[in-house]
Amino acid sequence: MEVSDMGKQVHITNAELKVMKQIWAVGRMVTVPEMVEILNREGEEWAYQTVATFLKNLEKKGFLSVTKQGKRLCYFPLISQDQYKKKEAEGFLENTFGGSLTSFLTAFRGSDKIGKKELQELKAWLDEFDH
Repeated sequence: MEVSDMGKQVHITNAELKVMKQIWAVGRMVTVPEMVEILNREGEEWAYQTVATFLKNLEKKGFLSVTKQGKRLCYFPLISQDQYKKKEAEGFLENTFGGSLTSFLTAFRGSDKIGKKELQELKAWLDEFDH
């Protein structure tokens, strides 16, 4: 996955996104040992060094900041989950559909992925722009 940062695309892997989602869910600074514990509670085995590497990479990519408290490094997000989702959606729309929301929505025409409920919600959402 990618997020735009001042005009350039920054790649974030699916594993890094798992880490980010947990940091967003915690909502506070976390240390590497805390992240290992949190991630392992989710049912996967995460090694300390792997988590430390992901956190360091996310810091280098501008998603996290780090501060030292005592002997431990504490990481915290520089971008909210909503900001990330917005940039991801905008990047996907631009890269895949040339920035055209109409082209994106047309791709779903006739698809069984969109039911009546979703169409009603979409119509209601679009009606909000008329007011």
